[in-house]
Amino acid sequence: MAKFIITEKQDLNSTRKGEIVEAKDLTGAKRAASRSQLFQGTVLTVESESGVLLAWKPAKASWINS
Repeated sequence: MAKFIITEKQDLNSTRKGEIVEAKDLTGAKRAASRSQLFQGTVLTVESESGVLLAWKPAKASWINS
């Protein structure tokens, strides 16, 4: 299991403290981020444990891998 940081932001350039989750791979981390989304119209990001952006999901769109 790898550790990922998932964050729900107002837009991609916003800063906010993320939540650490353990997932088997990046796909699992994306699923966890989508399930934990609280608000419509926000941007979801998945980062590695060291803070490197791996993927992001803009409002009403599909995931984009970095």
